[in-house]
Amino acid sequence: MKHSINLSLAIIAAGFTIISCNNNSKDSLMSSTDTTTNSMMADTTSAMSTTTAMVTPEQEFINYAVPGNTNEMDWLTAGVKYGSKDIKTHAAMMLKDHDALGKKVKAYLDAHTNLTVPAVDTTNAVTINDKMGNDWNKAWSDKMVDDHAGLLDKLKTSSTTVKDPELLAIINPAIKTVEGHLEMAKMCQKMMMK
Repeated sequence: MKHSINLSLAIIAAGFTIISCNNNSKDSLMSSTDTTTNSMMADTTSAMSTTTAMVTPEQEFINYAVPGNTNEMDWLTAGVKYGSKDIKTHAAMMLKDHDALGKKVKAYLDAHTNLTVPAVDTTNAVTINDKMGNDWNKAWSDKMVDDHAGLLDKLKTSSTTVKDPELLAIINPAIKTVEGHLEMAKMCQKMMMK
């Protein structure tokens, strides 16, 4: 409603500007109208951006964690299936932890219906199927190092921004677990460099 009033006032002001001109120059009329129109559009854009709903730190974490964990589990499952003996062992350990984390987050979401569960597309999530042998193992290890480093950063940031104690009870212990996963992934990465 406020925007409608502002728009009406701006149109009336533009009309008075046009009437008060001496019609000496078509360009000056267009310039005044363009300036008024641009000002109205800027006000509307500014008002629209301030009315956009704010995403809570809890929702922001869920938006990152659910797809991230789901895709990570696909990569870990691939490690169990196609990796070398060492990678299979480490991938299985990490998969167990990620599965447990996923269940905790799901239980949290079931209890907090105000949060939206993001859609996750895992079609072709594992992107190294064209590699074989040691090349596959190295690409997998590199991916695990990158993913776990990113997840660790997100967990640490979320531990300071999230306010809900129930979600913090999931995030804080996960930091230690992911630190362990990152070390495992780095160890696998080093083995593949030999």
